[in-house]
Amino acid sequence: MISEHFDTRTRINMKLALDRVCRNRPDGEDHGFRRSVAENIIRCALAGRTGIGQLVDAGERAMIRTPTEKEPA
Repeated sequence: MISEHFDTRTRINMKLALDRVCRNRPDGEDHGFRRSVAENIIRCALAGRTGIGQLVDAGERAMIRTPTEKEPA
């Protein structure tokens, strides 16, 4: 899917953004967390915002919405 929609430069920027956002996070290697970040990055790129800064910002916005721990009820 990714290769059908994006050129090489955009795909590289998307990968760099994902790695940059997840790099120093304790849950940065968690599949669910990475998926949530990647989905935001993909939506950003599909909207035409493909610069590395824009993609990193989109990934960081996903972290705000992705709880790292379950909150007590």
